[in-house]
Amino acid sequence: MGLHLDATAMLVTAGWVREEPLRSGAAEVPPSLVGADDQLLAWVGSFSVLASPDDTVWFLSAQDYAGGVGISDEAFPWDAFRHESLAAASGPAERAAVDAFWAGHLPILLSVRDGHEYLAIAPDGQVVRGGEPELEEVTVVAPDLETLLRDVAAGVSTADPLTDALLGIVGSARPGREP
Repeated sequence: MGLHLDATAMLVTAGWVREEPLRSGAAEVPPSLVGADDQLLAWVGSFSVLASPDDTVWFLSAQDYAGGVGISDEAFPWDAFRHESLAAASGPAERAAVDAFWAGHLPILLSVRDGHEYLAIAPDGQVVRGGEPELEEVTVVAPDLETLLRDVAAGVSTADPLTDALLGIVGSARPGREP
């Protein structure tokens, strides 16, 4: 199996709901994903819905980025947290800082379980987690998407307890990383 299939299989084993992609692999890349690496495109193209058992945490699919209907549809778009932060910004300088942050951080997972949280790909390729109250303050959870997917597929800790709780698949801490 490919890495993205192994990761989704582990999530399904943990009770997550997965639905097949709605489009073929030859579908047009949504504008928000233009320039994304092949690993991310393969990941978001491998499902149309990938959601926690309680439907409060979900990975974004290619359809979500394109505005397609799914668990993260127009009622909660893929860039909802950017819009939330812009609405809360106190002036032009803060709005510019929020815009700059989100221009470089691409959300890949959204959560409304215990407030708003997300995982995103940072400009340097690292996977970061952010959440309320300051959505733009982040913690690195993996050096890249491949590492995150390998951790998910193996059911091991990301070394970030909040991310582990979002995913709900941790079996044991990964050797060589602090818990």
